[in-house]
Amino acid sequence: MQECILSGIMSVGGKKVLHMDRNSYYGGESASITPLEEFFKRFGIQQPPASMGRGRDWNVDLIPKFLMANGM
Repeated sequence: MQECILSGIMSVGGKKVLHMDRNSYYGGESASITPLEEFFKRFGIQQPPASMGRGRDWNVDLIPKFLMANGM
């Protein structure tokens, strides 16, 4: 995560940055994965069930979080 923040700051400051990651997403274990198909591939499952709808409708965090919501 520190590398992502540092490369973002450097690029805004006018530096050229090459950010390489072994994953197809940034952020390591603190990332959120979209679409849902990418999340299922990470765990060796080819496709999510059709009942889950479109993959782009989902954003899955790799670290559990507690979020307050009012349902609106």
